[in-house]
Amino acid sequence: MDKFLLDKIEAKFDSLTGVYERFAIENFARILIKEQHPFALMLIDGDNFKNVNDGYGHSVGDMVIQIIAQRIKDGVGKKGFVGRFGGDEFILLIPDIVEYDEIWQVCREIHAQFGNFSVPDYPAIFITITTGLSRFSIDGSSYEELFEKADKALYRGKQKGRSCFIIYLDSKHKDIKIHSSDGPSSNSMQQHNTIFSLLAKSNDLRQSVPYLLQFFTTTLMIDHVCIQGRKSMIFSEVYSLSRTKEFEYIDNALVSLNVNNSTSIFYINDVNKLAASNQNTLLNICKKQNIFSILFVEISYGGTVYGYLRADTTATNRIWQNSDMDLLLTAAKAIGMALHFQGKTLEELK
Repeated sequence: MDKFLLDKIEAKFDSLTGVYERFAIENFARILIKEQHPFALMLIDGDNFKNVNDGYGHSVGDMVIQIIAQRIKDGVGKKGFVGRFGGDEFILLIPDIVEYDEIWQVCREIHAQFGNFSVPDYPAIFITITTGLSRFSIDGSSYEELFEKADKALYRGKQKGRSCFIIYLDSKHKDIKIHSSDGPSSNSMQQHNTIFSLLAKSNDLRQSVPYLLQFFTTTLMIDHVCIQGRKSMIFSEVYSLSRTKEFEYIDNALVSLNVNNSTSIFYINDVNKLAASNQNTLLNICKKQNIFSILFVEISYGGTVYGYLRADTTATNRIWQNSDMDLLLTAAKAIGMALHFQGKTLEELK
């Protein structure tokens, strides 16, 4: 297959990474479509790569892109072909593997390469990847259609919190609209407006808060969102696709010491790192509930702490984004304000 790419479509290589240029992968896909040969088309993005360029400069950024490319190649092995789409974006073609379980395993092997990601001389840099993919001819009959659906799957993966792979399924992803023309600021404003609209549905927080939690689980694809009072969970919402269905209260005393006073937030992308700070009690509680990543936002107003808005992800680690935290913080502060002016505690809402 490699010789075919080089001889038949004059494939060229990316000068920085040594993988194929994007047009080689695209042309190869078009040939396989013409021959009705099954394949999977993958789009891969490096997560939070902009922070590397901004913080360390483009020379370090280029080195990181080279490492990303090599890790992807190591994960794919001889099963497929890797191309660079541009920047930290890659495009892959995997011939013959289209069955869901089989392509799922290929994705898992690629993502496993990033579990111990490291950059020589820059130990603080840690990169994960997000992958979206479609399959010929299950998901489309043209390259354009396959690319669009792989892009939708990639977009869903980013919404979910990155560091994951999404296999396009028409039943789940066909209605996804990629918000590119309006820009992220417009989408953020809409989501903030939704938070206040949901809370305003009723003066009774017992009726409005469940709508809000459902918004977070479905829109941000968070497995579990709850509101914790002093001794119990007051509200709890589990995402319909979450593998874990049962969650328990986490003692606020284990959380309060970790909360950043300036942001009112405590989060961790990988709960296993709690061991490094001797927080084994919290780590064991998270493991018992199959929690991989967790975030707490203080519900407070005027110096009074009422409890916490908590978000959990299971099955895989989540890199909590500033946009996620901003929305959850907005909701927590709005609830805290409502409690203050209504003269209530969270326990009174149970």
